[in-house]
Amino acid sequence: MKNILRKEDVKLIVTETVTSLLTQMKKRDEKELKKEMMVEIQSNQEKVEQHFKSEVSRLSARIDSVEFDNANILEKNASLHKENRLLKEEIENTGRRATDAMQLSNWNEQYSRKKNVKIFDFPEKRGEKLPHNFLNEIGKLDVNIDQSEIVAAHRIPGKPGKPRPILVKFLRMESKIALLRNRKLINEKLEVRISDDVTRLNQGLP
Repeated sequence: MKNILRKEDVKLIVTETVTSLLTQMKKRDEKELKKEMMVEIQSNQEKVEQHFKSEVSRLSARIDSVEFDNANILEKNASLHKENRLLKEEIENTGRRATDAMQLSNWNEQYSRKKNVKIFDFPEKRGEKLPHNFLNEIGKLDVNIDQSEIVAAHRIPGKPGKPRPILVKFLRMESKIALLRNRKLINEKLEVRISDDVTRLNQGLP
């Protein structure tokens, strides 16, 4: 009877056996699980590294492209600044040349008028004879100028409602000076105004 297993003993043996088997299975499953997890982690790590390298390479290429474009823009900008500077210099030079040319032209024109005078407000009559009429009037004031000293004398456009001015061109400068010496007397007595024939540009000078 002693060698006969009791129900409790069988139960204990079965329990211990099952527990031992479960323990062994658990340990084996944990090892397998750890192994699988390590494989998965390594695989994911490799994927992450590959993706990171790919992104770094793409961003590096993009940065190189941006730097290249920026270098081109800077080069074009420098070229445009240079062209703009050269254009400004050319405009300034052209402006100076134009100013010099205008001043020279004005000087030449004024020089050509150096023997001329303008007479304003001298009464205008139909069929008048110039410069005969004017010379007769100033002759009454003892201002005598020979008609042969006058190259030309004619009316020029003036202000509406007033006698047109008379432009007189003298043969010699001395004759013009002789008239201007008596300008104050002539202006007062004949109620006219005698002035030098100046260019439009010089009219604005003080």
